[in-house]
Amino acid sequence: MLKAVMADDEPIIIKGLKKLIPWEAMGVEIVGEAWTGSGLLQLIEEHKPDLVITDISMPDGSGIDVIKEIEKRELRTRVIFISAYQEFSYAKDAIAYGAVEYLVKPIDKGLLIDAVNKALLLLREHHEGQSSKHKLAVYEQKDRKTQIEELLDRLTEGDIRGNEATRKLQELSLQVSNELLTVMVVSFVKQEDDGRWGDHENRLVLFAITNVIEEMLQQRAGGFVMRKHDSLCIIVNHSDTQSIQKLAEEMVLQIYYYLKIDISIGFGCPVHKLKELRTSYISAIAALKNQYFAGMLSVIPWTFMSQDHPISERKLKERVAALFQAMLNKDDASLSEELDQLFHMIAATSQGSKEIAVTTCFAMIRELVEKIHEISMELQELEQEQQKWLLEMQQIQKYEELKQFVSGRVRELADRLLFIGKEGQQLKLVKEYIEQHFNENITLESMAAMLYMNPYYFSSFFKKHTRVNFKHYVTEIRMKHAVKLLLHTDLLVYEIAEKVGYNNARHFSDMFKKQFGKLPQEYKSHK
Repeated sequence: MLKAVMADDEPIIIKGLKKLIPWEAMGVEIVGEAWTGSGLLQLIEEHKPDLVITDISMPDGSGIDVIKEIEKRELRTRVIFISAYQEFSYAKDAIAYGAVEYLVKPIDKGLLIDAVNKALLLLREHHEGQSSKHKLAVYEQKDRKTQIEELLDRLTEGDIRGNEATRKLQELSLQVSNELLTVMVVSFVKQEDDGRWGDHENRLVLFAITNVIEEMLQQRAGGFVMRKHDSLCIIVNHSDTQSIQKLAEEMVLQIYYYLKIDISIGFGCPVHKLKELRTSYISAIAALKNQYFAGMLSVIPWTFMSQDHPISERKLKERVAALFQAMLNKDDASLSEELDQLFHMIAATSQGSKEIAVTTCFAMIRELVEKIHEISMELQELEQEQQKWLLEMQQIQKYEELKQFVSGRVRELADRLLFIGKEGQQLKLVKEYIEQHFNENITLESMAAMLYMNPYYFSSFFKKHTRVNFKHYVTEIRMKHAVKLLLHTDLLVYEIAEKVGYNNARHFSDMFKKQFGKLPQEYKSHK
């Protein structure tokens, strides 16, 4: 008989575990119980058990502390962790330190039996002096659940012929009790803040999600859960098409409630035979690809956007031209309508691809800028802004947010179109004059006179179109040229002051510090 000890800070849990499966029949004797981490370590020291089944979070020492101590003492003891859903994050090191399994409360009898059998196999391998990795592979090959998962994986990938699939289904006695089969594909949002999501963390998260989903399938429907690549694939056996949407929505809510993880589920078209699973799987993958475009939806049916077809480049250009006309006409209602139509066309053209959506939206902005430039607007400064916009667009995670961002930029461009016409030409004339004569005595009154305006009206006109007052604008132009002279010539400060329009070097230095936070020489020495 192999020796085992149990530990949990709730005695009723230990009592339940002892009754849950036939320990003696499996060749296991329960030799001790503990309610704290230190108590468990004492039991391990006293009995040197073959198997430890312990809660991962207990008073006076966590399960991770225990498994580290086992490794430190070089014991061959195998550990199975149990935990409440909300505590699963404490177990991210469990797999790294060699835990056999990680089970989530309430413990499922079948999962516990599988975990104990796996631990017993590893222990027997130790006795027999055989390769643990090789023996575990043999065990998994013989395990019915693993064979079922392998078969289902091949069915979804289309990697098995109909006759062979039928034979294997019969060999495994795999039957479906309800009429319909639907494939769901699950993806979860990884944390992006600190880069701690490695392979161990992903395995732990996927395992915890699998436990929740398997429990829901047992209660609400039949089916299987298996890992495919970096996501989970769920095969649901159900009786009506309405129930599948509700089940998927409940899965999203339950995963977030217990694990605080956001998941998205794409589900495919229902089929009637296991041999037809690939059809449902392909449509589920296609649905999940649209999660960028699904807005607030976390559950995406296979019918999402299925009615849409790619739009030709010519039609997109026609709509951009119509949008530009609405901008010229200063018609806000038409502008909003044209934007809505464009965004719908871009979504259809993108066919689920975020990259295509971002690229197309950016191309639309660039074309609008070019059209504005054609009517003599000075927009060279927009080049750097556009590159910044592109970087921001690439970081956005939802199409709805992309639409809001792009709409904002389009309206900014529309505001710039206010400069077109007489006022635009007048402002252009003023800016050109300041750029060419910044080293002269430029005053508000002299510029107003150049445009035949009174100074008060000119001040209001200038601030309306530039969003800065006239004096501040002239100072910015002068300081821009002062920095160039400071960094690229050997001129003294008073010489630079004169070249940018200041007769008083002290006044120039004060203005420079106000603009850049440092005196001219300090600024130069830090560059």
